[in-house]
Amino acid sequence: MPASASESAAAPGAPVALVTGGAAGIGWEIGKRLVADGYRVVAADLVPGLTATESEAGIVHRRLDVTDPADVEAVFGGVVAEFGRLDAVVNNAGIQRHRAIEDLAWDEWKAVVDVNLHGVFLCLQVAGRHMLAAGGGRIVNISSISSRGSAGRAPYASTKAAVIGLTATAGAEWAARGVRVNAVAPGYVDTGVFRQGVAAGTLSEETILARIPAGRLAQAAEIAATVSFLLSDQASYFAGQTLYADGGFMVDYGVPLASVPKP
Repeated sequence: MPASASESAAAPGAPVALVTGGAAGIGWEIGKRLVADGYRVVAADLVPGLTATESEAGIVHRRLDVTDPADVEAVFGGVVAEFGRLDAVVNNAGIQRHRAIEDLAWDEWKAVVDVNLHGVFLCLQVAGRHMLAAGGGRIVNISSISSRGSAGRAPYASTKAAVIGLTATAGAEWAARGVRVNAVAPGYVDTGVFRQGVAAGTLSEETILARIPAGRLAQAAEIAATVSFLLSDQASYFAGQTLYADGGFMVDYGVPLASVPKP
């Protein structure tokens, strides 16, 4: 049975955050960070019966299919009814399909678009309506460096680029009405999904590390910290922006460090 709001470690009047795809990986780390920031956190995910989530102080689980408009309305409305407020939303739910464009099935394309773009739009729209009615709120959408193009991941790259455009548009529309919308575009993060890709041969860790100026993968906690910043008062002048947390991946043009002339 899901934990209730009364079991949260945060004070009864504490702000409430909902994280989609919050059961594992980056989403789970975001939830833990927001608990540390003083939020009561709802991890909304398709994964049922999250024993680990339910036992984590300050995090409760709600089953959510982000591709189902009625489910999104019901879950978000239920959170507002139960907790009395909805202060922050992190749209983190996402899936990938690795396939060359010429080999990609329509169903594979549509599945990724439904979750990564339509799902973000639905959650953004419903959350925004609640927040606008309440006089304010904060939303962070999770994009990716793949938004600039990623061979073998056409639907993923396309949807993550669209999320940046959607973020900018929502930020422009809602900033003056008290709802801040921004995005984080992570680089390569050391998660279970990344390790699965390495094991399957769809990712080369050696090649990736050689391309990152910082020389290492990101930790999920670092992405969570970036989200925490954008949800905080310290980011009060950010609207419609995307922060790239990528170790310099997007600003490096592939020139080996050893070839850079020294004085």
